[in-house]
Amino acid sequence: MWNTGLLALLAGVIVARLWNVFQFWYVYAAEPLLVFSLRPSGYAFWPGLIAALIGGYAYLLRSALHPIVMAAAFTPGVLAAGVLLNVGDYLTGVLTGLPSDMPWSLPYFGEMLHPVALYRAAGLIVVLLVVWWRLDRTRPQRTLYLGGLGWGLVHLIADGFAANAPITGSFRTSQVIGLVLALVCTVLLARDKSKPTIVTPEPSQLDLSQPDLSQPGPTTSSPA
Repeated sequence: MWNTGLLALLAGVIVARLWNVFQFWYVYAAEPLLVFSLRPSGYAFWPGLIAALIGGYAYLLRSALHPIVMAAAFTPGVLAAGVLLNVGDYLTGVLTGLPSDMPWSLPYFGEMLHPVALYRAAGLIVVLLVVWWRLDRTRPQRTLYLGGLGWGLVHLIADGFAANAPITGSFRTSQVIGLVLALVCTVLLARDKSKPTIVTPEPSQLDLSQPDLSQPGPTTSSPA
């Protein structure tokens, strides 16, 4: 698992950084040393995530490991990374919210705005706690589905307050993606719940008081 995670992390970080450099090449051309900056805003999240998934999956195929089990193992880490990235987005101003006069609004650029990135971070913390609470080692796929459901719901709700978000039709693109992801994971959870669970009893739970009739017993010969 550690090899898979390390390979996925390296692929994700490298591609996320290179994508950002390519996207803002004119900035780095003027100041080349910025290429080595570790600012959270200097990484492209989605290209990095896709690269990490591809790199990790390729290693799974090469090592003949089960993708679902490994994906479930990485789910808490992905949620925790999402929390940190959204906090970084708030601090750097990558993601801003709509104007608001609510008590929890925060000042940004001289205006009180919805802290959308912090909404996401708080929501993902709740999802992480729920995933940890509902952890089932006999059904690792449920951990993956719960994480996907929570991630989708967080973006569906929190991104409704985002400003200058990409639009698909009449809806924010991130909300559409969140809704689709939440629906898919809900269906997968429902289908998984209907499947019977095969439980293998522990040796200590076996009833050894009854004789095993499948084995022939000792035979006795009667005197002639």
